Amino acid sequence: MFSFFSKQFEKPDGLLGQAAGKIMSVENRTINKWTLDLLNIKLNDHVLEVGFGPGFAIEEAGKRFPSIYIDGVDASETMKHTCEKRNQLLVSEGRLRLFVKDIAEFETDKHYDRVLSVNNYPLWSNREKGLAVLYQLVKQDGQIAITVQPREENADDTKTKQLARMICNDLEKAGFSGAAVHYKEERPVLTVCVTAIK
Repeated sequence: MFSFFSKQFEKPDGLLGQAAGKIMSVENRTINKWTLDLLNIKLNDHVLEVGFGPGFAIEEAGKRFPSIYIDGVDASETMKHTCEKRNQLLVSEGRLRLFVKDIAEFETDKHYDRVLSVNNYPLWSNREKGLAVLYQLVKQDGQIAITVQPREENADDTKTKQLARMICNDLEKAGFSGAAVHYKEERPVLTVCVTAIK
């Protein structure tokens, strides 16, 4: 049962998926806010969140920056419904579009000033292809922020620092530059956010 429920954090579905979404919303709240702090979001920016989950970061970004436009892509239809419900005003204002898709296969007519992904990067089916897609979608001088707090059984500060190196290398290989590593002491384990520009 535990193994089945843990899979709901990868691709939430149905009632258990909704429960997983509520847990994610609470657990990731602080690091979502922190990630938004690290992005230099400006008036009228177009922002993309990869793995939007229950939609807390989208809600927070919409409140902080009332003139931005936000797109979100997530592999879960359940999370799309949850996020839409949470952000009905943004949807009705035409400032939010949500897509159910693997980031490695994502296509859109927009280009983005800012991209963020919080506690989702290790779940991507193909990180190399996903970052290649994002590199094409980010505007010149646009910024990306990837935040991860390890949640596996053996998670510790060493694991976080290993992830930081991996994300930096992955971003640079995809063509991004100026990778900067930011750490936050946050329970249950050290969290990392890597930012970079195109």
